[in-house]
Amino acid sequence: MMPPQPQWPAPGEVPPPPRGPGVLAPFASPPRDRDLRGLWISLVVGALVVVLCCVGGVVGVVLLVPYADGVAKKQVVSEVQTYLVAVRDENFAEARRQLCAPEQRTHSIGWFEDHYGSNPVIDYRVSVEDVTIADSVTVAVQIEHTGGRWETQQYIMEQSGSRFEICGGID
Repeated sequence: MMPPQPQWPAPGEVPPPPRGPGVLAPFASPPRDRDLRGLWISLVVGALVVVLCCVGGVVGVVLLVPYADGVAKKQVVSEVQTYLVAVRDENFAEARRQLCAPEQRTHSIGWFEDHYGSNPVIDYRVSVEDVTIADSVTVAVQIEHTGGRWETQQYIMEQSGSRFEICGGID
């Protein structure tokens, strides 16, 4: 018996795919475009985007660190001012709320009354320049007591959640 003869399609017709296992495709891989200009343009544009992102990240960090430092210093000064206004106005419950938990346990409202009753705070001076951020956050404050006597106190601040609290330097 004779093997079947292949049937050639008419012009304009698409031939059917070959049948059976082991049939090879007409090409091992699809033909490629020999013009690599589009590829090189894409690579150059991609490299520029990566460089711009890296440079932008570095510039962003360099600008963000001093900004965050300034925001933290302003928040610390605000907390100390709240504390000192409360002490000056003899609102010792409010002053005590500005302290961290260990300091609240050792400084009762009675302690505030005893400590500041005989030596009240008349005025104070504190600014952002007086804040030092190193291993700990400290604030140097000038406090005026009765008789026009000024003294310098160093408050040690600790961060509790999103706010700072006074956690040392009260005595």
